[in-house]
Amino acid sequence: MVIKRFYNIEELSIILGKSIASIHAHLSRKQFDAVPPPVKLGRRLAWQVESVNEWIDTKASQATPWKPTSPAQPAPPARRRGRPKKTEQRDRGEK
Repeated sequence: MVIKRFYNIEELSIILGKSIASIHAHLSRKQFDAVPPPVKLGRRLAWQVESVNEWIDTKASQATPWKPTSPAQPAPPARRRGRPKKTEQRDRGEK
């Protein structure tokens, strides 16, 4: 007899590093590229350990390696929030 092991949603959230709510959201939208497809055991959702491991391996093999990119040009200076100072208004020609 072969014993099948399953993950519940709490265990899957830890493995994937996602919240339970985000897993439910992906499942309701049927986004199986974001989470592996579940199996219904009665009223509960479960994931076979083997299928989750295969899904993770597939995602890892499809991933492109990360390379840091250097900005082509320097970022503009950050703008202050709120009302400009009087000198800033004068320099811009505002009233």
